[in-house]
Amino acid sequence: MDPSGASELSRRIEEQEHWQQAAAVRAGQLPRVDPDRLELTGLGYGVRHYGTEQRHEVVDGRRSLVTFRVCKRLRMGAWERELVREDVLEFG
Repeated sequence: MDPSGASELSRRIEEQEHWQQAAAVRAGQLPRVDPDRLELTGLGYGVRHYGTEQRHEVVDGRRSLVTFRVCKRLRMGAWERELVREDVLEFG
């Protein structure tokens, strides 16, 4: 195996071990593999970071384009999806 293949395999193993932290995964209540793993951008202590989503919303009375980071946090033994506001671009 070449160095890049070994690095990729190591990364996938780390991601899977991180997913397995959830008791709900180990108990079969959540999928054995993260269904959003292809969008995964990073791992942290009890959190998995994914891509972003954008929405048009009204913020402080102004039309805005709001960018959210998609995350999953480990809560009570299960991964829970949440959106964290990252950026707000106001129009007019």
